[in-house]
Amino acid sequence: MDSRKAKGIAADFATTGAEAVVETAADNLPLLASAIHDAGFQGAASILADGVVGAVAPGALGLVFGCRMRRTERNLIILIDKLSSNIEIVNERLDSLEATVRDKYTNGSYRDAFLDSVVDENEPEKVSRNVNAFINCMAHGSAGDSFVLTLFDDLSRLNRLDIRALKLHYYNPITGHMADDSFDRLIREEGIDCSEYRIIREKLCRLGLLESKNEEKREKNLEAVQNAVSELLSQLGKRNPKIPKPPKLQRISTSDSYSITSLGRRYLELIRPVQETVSA
Repeated sequence: MDSRKAKGIAADFATTGAEAVVETAADNLPLLASAIHDAGFQGAASILADGVVGAVAPGALGLVFGCRMRRTERNLIILIDKLSSNIEIVNERLDSLEATVRDKYTNGSYRDAFLDSVVDENEPEKVSRNVNAFINCMAHGSAGDSFVLTLFDDLSRLNRLDIRALKLHYYNPITGHMADDSFDRLIREEGIDCSEYRIIREKLCRLGLLESKNEEKREKNLEAVQNAVSELLSQLGKRNPKIPKPPKLQRISTSDSYSITSLGRRYLELIRPVQETVSA
């Protein structure tokens, strides 16, 4: 199948899907109105409920779903272009996989998780990166279900700016690859301030892609205190109790610093262009 024909199929699918969704939704509008009536809304709540139904009138609904389907069509075309430009690599990697694993990529859970991360994506640049990750995962047959499914779930949560911030902390000692960006440049070009940047890094920490030096110190301090308390309790009731020395606590800095985790490094390796060397 050539690229032009594939694009045509994607366009036909998107258009047909939009028309079907709008028609189905329009048929159900009377049911929505009836449900709101039966719920017995009164006063301002009734006005709000009526407004909800009015907002999804067939014309507006067609516009909303038409926009979504055009986005889906665009993303599918990017996906097809990326696959076709790497067709030899895709075939080679799929052929090297065990049949059960290969089926997950072609017709199973891996494919579904990948498509979920692509279909409704607002940023075209992320679609290309997700396709890279999908193809690059094929080179690691040992990657388990949990990792692959979590990967695409996390990628769907990360926007372009999140990934750019993560790259600032990235260095690969094997390839020597370093971020060709800087904090000052990111702040200037993205039009954000330090507090917004801090929120981004906290988000990356929650996803396990960055780790906070202060949080690491807090965990070590908590462990030291727990050990000291345990030692103190063990001395209670003894004839000649030995009072344990106070634990040495690490100083928590007023300004936090972050470092990339092995998971964050692996994610960045996987979203790199397919033609580049990808470390496990």
